[in-house]
Amino acid sequence: MSTAGPSPSFAGSVRGETIKISRQLAVWLLLLGAFVLLGVTILATTSAENIHALAKQDPTAWAYNMLDIFGTLFQIGSGIFLLLVGSRLIGMEYSAGTIRVIYARGVGRLQLLVAKLATLAVLGVLLLAGYLLVVGTVLAVLVNSWTGSLTAVQSISQAFWGDFERWVLVQGMSIGVVILLAAAAAALGRSLAFALAAAMALFPADNFLVIILELTSRATGHPHPWTDISAYLLGPNLNIVLKLLEPKHISRPAFAAPLVSVDANHALAVIGAFALFFAVVAVVRTVRPDVLE
Repeated sequence: MSTAGPSPSFAGSVRGETIKISRQLAVWLLLLGAFVLLGVTILATTSAENIHALAKQDPTAWAYNMLDIFGTLFQIGSGIFLLLVGSRLIGMEYSAGTIRVIYARGVGRLQLLVAKLATLAVLGVLLLAGYLLVVGTVLAVLVNSWTGSLTAVQSISQAFWGDFERWVLVQGMSIGVVILLAAAAAALGRSLAFALAAAMALFPADNFLVIILELTSRATGHPHPWTDISAYLLGPNLNIVLKLLEPKHISRPAFAAPLVSVDANHALAVIGAFALFFAVVAVVRTVRPDVLE
């Protein structure tokens, strides 16, 4: 007769992963560093000579400038934060050997993986919501101090708010891709060090590869197939997708864009293909691990 107790529930697994994140000093240090960087960016941005006048004379143009600056800051900061936290959360079980103990307690392989992914997804949503709340509040206070009211905010065009909604959707998509990348890197390497290195290297490598491809096309005198390859890289497509989704294409990519013209459907298809690939790698390596129960 088996003496094993009931298997942990999915909610219990999520709660356990949440506790792990909340008790990691590195997570809080990263958040502290993010707040310091945000504070410096706010001071640097709002101290510009023409920013006050622009908020009064053309609130919509001012709003787009703020979205470019603080949107790019979130894109970079949240990506780094979630890659580090996600790689650590998933990879630490393999490096510490605690994965054997967790499996032995009856937690299913997929249940554990999905619990970690769900925890990271909630963290990503909270990160986005908290960032919007903090930055929105600060900017509202500044506009009120510059103009004496929030009338300027009410004058911002509906086109901007539509583009802002697209920005939020793209950030949500980016959060999902980053989490899946961290999961795939951790599951593939079964090591915290490998997970951190692989996850953090992909996007810089993607952007640098675009430069290499452009230089190669110039050196050979033949743009094809070198420039065509850039259209199928994850980083450049993530960089350009928001601009492609906007009706007037106002946003400017902060990093490398594909060297050939692509449309929104192409960019979304490439991003979706990479996300699916990362998910398959994470699931397959979790279901058929090297670790024995």
